[in-house]
Amino acid sequence: MIFVNHIPGLDYSFLTLRQFAISDAAELFVFLAGCSLAFVVNGQSQPRPVGQVVMRLLIRTFEIWRAQIVTISIAIAMLGGSAIAFTDPLLLEWHGAGPAFSDTVRSSIGLALLTYQIGYFNILPLYVVLLLLAIVFVLLSRWSLALALAASLALYAATLAFQLKLPSWPAEGAWFFNPLSWQVLIVLGFLAIRAHRQYPGWEATMTRLWPFAVAMVVTGAVIVWIDYRPDPMSVPWPRYFYLFDKEYLSPARILSMVAIAIAFYPAFPVLSRRLQPLVRYCSSLGRNSLAVFCVASLLALAGQIARYIGEPTFLLDTAIVVSGLIVLRVTAWIAEYQS
Repeated sequence: MIFVNHIPGLDYSFLTLRQFAISDAAELFVFLAGCSLAFVVNGQSQPRPVGQVVMRLLIRTFEIWRAQIVTISIAIAMLGGSAIAFTDPLLLEWHGAGPAFSDTVRSSIGLALLTYQIGYFNILPLYVVLLLLAIVFVLLSRWSLALALAASLALYAATLAFQLKLPSWPAEGAWFFNPLSWQVLIVLGFLAIRAHRQYPGWEATMTRLWPFAVAMVVTGAVIVWIDYRPDPMSVPWPRYFYLFDKEYLSPARILSMVAIAIAFYPAFPVLSRRLQPLVRYCSSLGRNSLAVFCVASLLALAGQIARYIGEPTFLLDTAIVVSGLIVLRVTAWIAEYQS
């Protein structure tokens, strides 16, 4: 879904989550990252030692930082190469890439510090900060899951109330995804898996919540279909609590994501029996999410350039999607083969 959504105007975007929910694939990405985090920091029978947990998270953080540097460098090279090949300097300004060509020294420093990001290549910097913050919440969860959740919600509320954010540099502005608020989603995913393991009544609780979650999913779909958005000038202060803002991850987007997770939680066993090839394909991408995500981001940029240079048609969009899905599967296969 991120691959498709990162190509604006693509005909197949109507199949993605953003067409049916207040939240979209970015929220799903971060929530599932939190679910995965629970398996990283906890062994099968008992929690791993604290030192081992912290080291694993730091190593993973470095891997994602390295992946971001490589991916965004290739993306900038693709824009520069396309500008030369097609004699179109406008490509140098795409997605905020202008400083990379006009202010190379400071932009290079910003790339290493993650303070300089270009559009559609700003999720991995979010993930880097989220993993660093997750160390604190994981350690708190060793004492109490409720304590970890309370700390996460407190930081989230303070961020929205006081509009805390991380600044961008050398370009002015702030991070498109605010890690100080988005951390609550990775914590919710992490705590959901921990609670599933620790509390025998977890399944029964999810069953009782299922009708309400389905109702919320339907309500969200209706809100999207009628294109309703709260007016920023008419909502109470602090307004980010009431908007559908993506930068600060307003509560409506979190509730939408949680409702989707609960509503579709029972679906996997059914899908795995009836759509085995599709499930195997999607699961292979999920098992190798970092490599797949990086390649998908670059493929999406290539698709953007192809639609910009050529004539956007349904046939071209189909070719982009089909070839992209094939390359992503090959990427997952290579990643598994290497491991």
